[in-house]
Amino acid sequence: MIVAILFAHVAGCLALEGEPRELRLLGMLPMTGTAWPGGSACLVPVQMALADVNAYPNLLHGYNLTYEYIDTMVC
Repeated sequence: MIVAILFAHVAGCLALEGEPRELRLLGMLPMTGTAWPGGSACLVPVQMALADVNAYPNLLHGYNLTYEYIDTMVC
């Protein structure tokens, strides 16, 4: 994730003015299943971090950081 943020920071310096472009992160979380119910607990800090990063428009100038996850459905 840190690499993605650093890359986005460098790319953000080159972004065109106007609407912010979406910079999407993808994660794999076990949201369903019975083996480990920790996926929903992991999602909350990720969402908090995204809100913090997006709160400072100069951090990723020209970009809006988003997050999507794939449910790994741990049995």
